Amino acid sequence: MTNTDLLNHTEVSRLIALALEEDGVANDLTTKASGISSKTHSRATIVAKSSTVAAGYPLIEKILLSANAAGIVKTSCLVNEGTRMSPKTPWIILEGSAETLLTLERTLLNFLIRMSGIATYTAAVVEKIKGTECKLLHTRKTAPGHRRTDVYAALVGGAHAHRLSLSDAILVKENHLRVTPSFQDLADGIAKLRAEAKFVEIEVTDFVELKHALGIKPDRIMLDNFSVADVEKAVNLFGASVQFEASGNINLMTAYEYAHTGVDFISMGALTHSAPAADLSMLFDFTHT
Repeated sequence: MTNTDLLNHTEVSRLIALALEEDGVANDLTTKASGISSKTHSRATIVAKSSTVAAGYPLIEKILLSANAAGIVKTSCLVNEGTRMSPKTPWIILEGSAETLLTLERTLLNFLIRMSGIATYTAAVVEKIKGTECKLLHTRKTAPGHRRTDVYAALVGGAHAHRLSLSDAILVKENHLRVTPSFQDLADGIAKLRAEAKFVEIEVTDFVELKHALGIKPDRIMLDNFSVADVEKAVNLFGASVQFEASGNINLMTAYEYAHTGVDFISMGALTHSAPAADLSMLFDFTHT
């Protein structure tokens, strides 16, 4: 699956339709009150106001199509996805009906500022762990309904794919361990579902659980809230036999320390639940009838 494939899905179409509905684009009272002719033609440019990684342009045409504006507004992209834009960099040009551009301005920007914000924060973490063999993973800690757009943005920023939904893989978390009768019951259950899962991962919170998890022979073990020293210890002892992922309390400031332990992956929910929104504006250049 390519990054763009994530956006070619009914979930994204439903999200766009909801965004247009909540913005009330079918009855833009302000634009109606301004006396703009339906024939008035404008050009607007979406500009990065601060250092930003571009993410979200493929969604623009989908929004226009959903708003029945695909033939009314033409777009052109000046910056490739994943490119870091310096302040005041023009990114996307939209030309067409001034009425349509005004009505869709906030909907377009809401998607772009969230997606570019995620890509920008992700790229900062990727830069922090540069020089190690560790890969950065996204999580499912996304805004409800935004799973595919949030994950797409993280991938554009340089993260690697984790599971997209519960049906993609077996990932045994702490609460599963708390309610599962025994590690043997867990091993038996995993064995029955191996054919359906892309991979099997078990989260552990200490070395006792780690020992039991190794006996199940998962593809990956998540070291949850382990200290840097304990992650390094686990990698040195067992890293030759299983992949390790460090997670929990990892941020931009600590990412390199964890990556430098030799762990295969680090995962960060902050990529999608705490990334600051990008600072973007839509500026109108000219208008004529």
